[in-house]
Amino acid sequence: MSRRIALRVMCVLVLLCAATPVLAHHGAATFDTTNEITIKGTVSAWSWANPHCILHVDVKAPDGTVKTWSVASSNVADLSKRGWTRRTFAAGDEVTVLIQPAKSGEPVGMIRNVQLADGRKLQ
Repeated sequence: MSRRIALRVMCVLVLLCAATPVLAHHGAATFDTTNEITIKGTVSAWSWANPHCILHVDVKAPDGTVKTWSVASSNVADLSKRGWTRRTFAAGDEVTVLIQPAKSGEPVGMIRNVQLADGRKLQ
Protein backbone atom coordinates (compact mmCIF):
# COMPACT_ATOMS: atom_id res chain seq x y z
CA MET A 1 0.00 0.00 0.00
CA SER A 2 2.79 2.47 0.79
CA ARG A 3 4.29 1.91 -2.66
CA ARG A 4 0.97 2.87 -4.24
CA ILE A 5 0.75 6.06 -2.15
CA ALA A 6 4.33 6.98 -3.02
CA LEU A 7 3.55 6.56 -6.73
CA ARG A 8 0.50 8.82 -6.45
CA VAL A 9 2.45 11.48 -4.55
CA MET A 10 5.18 11.33 -7.19
CA CYS A 11 2.63 11.78 -9.99
CA VAL A 12 1.11 14.80 -8.24
CA LEU A 13 4.56 16.36 -7.76
CA VAL A 14 5.44 15.85 -11.44
CA LEU A 15 2.18 17.51 -12.51
CA LEU A 16 2.77 20.46 -10.17
CA CYS A 17 6.31 20.96 -11.47
CA ALA A 18 5.11 20.82 -15.07
CA ALA A 19 2.47 23.48 -14.40
CA THR A 20 4.82 25.98 -12.71
CA PRO A 21 6.07 27.69 -15.94
CA VAL A 22 2.49 28.51 -16.89
CA LEU A 23 2.11 30.56 -13.72
CA ALA A 24 5.15 32.68 -14.60
CA HIS A 25 3.68 34.20 -17.76
CA HIS A 26 2.34 37.67 -17.04
CA GLY A 27 0.44 38.34 -20.27
CA ALA A 28 -0.60 41.82 -21.30
CA ALA A 29 -2.24 42.86 -18.02
CA THR A 30 0.18 45.76 -17.48
CA PHE A 31 -0.57 47.31 -20.88
CA ASP A 32 -3.56 49.38 -21.99
CA THR A 33 -4.73 47.15 -24.84
CA THR A 34 -7.53 49.59 -25.68
CA ASN A 35 -5.07 52.37 -26.50
CA GLU A 36 -2.32 52.66 -29.11
CA ILE A 37 0.23 55.47 -29.33
CA THR A 38 3.08 56.17 -31.71
CA ILE A 39 6.57 56.96 -30.51
CA LYS A 40 9.31 58.18 -32.83
CA GLY A 41 12.96 58.18 -31.88
CA THR A 42 16.40 56.66 -32.00
CA VAL A 43 17.21 53.08 -31.03
CA SER A 44 19.52 53.01 -28.02
CA ALA A 45 19.51 49.21 -27.57
CA TRP A 46 17.89 46.02 -28.87
CA SER A 47 17.71 43.03 -26.53
CA TRP A 48 17.24 39.79 -28.48
CA ALA A 49 16.34 37.40 -25.65
CA ASN A 50 13.48 35.37 -24.25
CA PRO A 51 10.89 35.63 -22.86
CA HIS A 52 10.39 38.95 -24.72
CA CYS A 53 12.73 40.91 -26.96
CA ILE A 54 13.00 44.55 -25.85
CA LEU A 55 13.56 47.63 -28.01
CA HIS A 56 14.87 50.73 -26.21
CA VAL A 57 14.02 53.96 -28.02
CA ASP A 58 15.20 57.46 -27.06
CA VAL A 59 12.35 59.89 -27.72
CA LYS A 60 13.05 63.62 -27.73
CA ALA A 61 10.36 65.84 -26.20
CA PRO A 62 9.57 69.33 -27.56
CA ASP A 63 11.51 70.84 -24.63
CA GLY A 64 14.63 68.91 -25.67
CA THR A 65 14.61 66.33 -22.89
CA VAL A 66 15.05 62.70 -23.88
CA LYS A 67 12.98 59.87 -22.45
CA THR A 68 13.96 56.26 -23.06
CA TRP A 69 11.04 53.98 -23.84
CA SER A 70 11.46 50.24 -23.29
CA VAL A 71 8.99 48.43 -25.50
CA ALA A 72 8.49 44.69 -25.52
CA SER A 73 7.81 42.44 -28.46
CA SER A 74 7.26 38.72 -28.77
CA ASN A 75 9.77 35.95 -28.10
CA VAL A 76 12.80 35.04 -30.22
CA ALA A 77 11.15 32.05 -31.95
CA ASP A 78 8.05 34.01 -32.96
CA LEU A 79 10.02 37.02 -34.20
CA SER A 80 12.39 34.76 -36.16
CA LYS A 81 9.42 33.32 -38.04
CA ARG A 82 8.45 36.88 -38.98
CA GLY A 83 11.94 37.67 -40.29
CA TRP A 84 13.26 39.65 -37.32
CA THR A 85 16.83 38.95 -36.18
CA ARG A 86 19.27 40.06 -33.50
CA ARG A 87 20.53 42.53 -36.13
CA THR A 88 17.13 43.99 -37.07
CA PHE A 89 17.91 47.10 -35.02
CA ALA A 90 21.17 48.85 -34.18
CA ALA A 91 21.90 51.77 -31.90
CA GLY A 92 21.31 54.97 -33.83
CA ASP A 93 18.54 53.62 -36.09
CA GLU A 94 15.54 55.94 -36.47
CA VAL A 95 12.24 54.15 -35.85
CA THR A 96 8.54 54.87 -35.50
CA VAL A 97 6.87 52.42 -33.15
CA LEU A 98 3.15 51.81 -32.63
CA ILE A 99 2.69 50.52 -29.08
CA GLN A 100 0.12 49.75 -26.44
CA PRO A 101 1.40 51.83 -23.50
CA ALA A 102 1.66 50.76 -19.87
CA LYS A 103 -1.38 51.48 -17.73
CA SER A 104 0.95 53.03 -15.15
CA GLY A 105 2.08 55.83 -17.45
CA GLU A 106 5.70 54.66 -17.31
CA PRO A 107 7.63 54.82 -20.62
CA VAL A 108 7.09 51.15 -21.44
CA GLY A 109 4.77 49.39 -23.82
CA MET A 110 4.01 46.42 -26.05
CA ILE A 111 5.00 46.71 -29.72
CA ARG A 112 2.24 46.49 -32.34
CA ASN A 113 4.52 47.36 -35.28
CA VAL A 114 7.75 49.17 -36.09
CA GLN A 115 8.42 51.33 -39.14
CA LEU A 116 12.07 51.64 -40.14
CA ALA A 117 13.64 54.77 -41.63
CA ASP A 118 13.49 53.19 -45.12
CA GLY A 119 9.71 52.80 -44.82
CA ARG A 120 9.61 49.05 -44.17
CA LYS A 121 7.07 48.05 -41.54
CA LEU A 122 7.73 45.13 -39.20
CA GLN A 123 4.76 43.38 -37.62
